[in-house]
Amino acid sequence: MKKLDYKRYKLYQILLTIVLAALIGIFVTMGNFVIPLIVFAIAVLVMFVLKKNVNFKLTDERLETFSGKASRVAMTAFAFAMSIVGIVLISLRNVYPQYLLLGNVLIYSECGMILLYSILFKYYSKKK
Repeated sequence: MKKLDYKRYKLYQILLTIVLAALIGIFVTMGNFVIPLIVFAIAVLVMFVLKKNVNFKLTDERLETFSGKASRVAMTAFAFAMSIVGIVLISLRNVYPQYLLLGNVLIYSECGMILLYSILFKYYSKKK
């Protein structure tokens, strides 16, 4: 496959997104939830192949730094919000016992997210 220029890459990306949205919409309205997952996986693979064949660099180091900082702040804010909501739901267990499970799910999900973040942080810090 020959190298793509930026305009052609963006055109393929937009066309693939349109086709993906249409196919997922059609199959979900028909009640089929397996084929949209397969279609999505194929679309991700196609985008990966297209991105590998781009003739230029798509991002620079500055954008990657900003993206990393924004991701860290968003993850921290979301983890804080999840922990507050989880604690509130768990503390309401005597009045609303059905909220206990949801509070536990939020707290354990937050723990899993923090563990995953720690693992990925160590992996990427050793990679550079």
